[in-house]
Amino acid sequence: MGTRLILPSGAKPETDAEEVSTASYDLRRILLGVPEGQGEILKETALPQESDIDYMGGIDFRKGCYVGQELTIRTHHTGVVRKRILPVQLYDPDSKPATALSYDSRTNIAMPVQGANISRIGKKGRSAGKWLGGVGNVGLALCRLEVMTDTVLTGEGSQWDPSSEFKVTWDGNGDHESGGVKIKAFLPSWHQERANAQRVQRPNG
Repeated sequence: MGTRLILPSGAKPETDAEEVSTASYDLRRILLGVPEGQGEILKETALPQESDIDYMGGIDFRKGCYVGQELTIRTHHTGVVRKRILPVQLYDPDSKPATALSYDSRTNIAMPVQGANISRIGKKGRSAGKWLGGVGNVGLALCRLEVMTDTVLTGEGSQWDPSSEFKVTWDGNGDHESGGVKIKAFLPSWHQERANAQRVQRPNG
């Protein structure tokens, strides 16, 4: 995401960089898998690690006495976070899944309702994830890593099948008609870099 600065209100950084719109910023962070705000970082329902806050340097694991501290620390030391927010791409039921994440500004694909369920096509079972939000044909979703990616977390064996496809479906309401589209998750390279760094820093890891 580049460099972050803390400046006085109304001040602009002294740099030659070009100023872009909020829409451009949102698209960039979505493609990188960076959630922001309570619409994507789910309040009171998700672990900080599931929202990648640990990977973004937002947790001090040596600090105590905050709401959810015990569960957050225990999850950190077990090293098993089964769900994480990932960038995803939407595509039509008749199309093949993309091999690389890419944004198409000309798309007319239906945008899922926030919180819509993700499931594996042709198989029953627990939810594979939850849609959070997006723009055009890309977005962010809370994904089960061992189901939607080739990540292996434990010695129990992964549920990942490279031939599997996934869909996100939703019921209609006052603002949206019911619908469904296919969806594919992508694991950002910076996730693996931060995961490796955590393993080095974790005692006895």
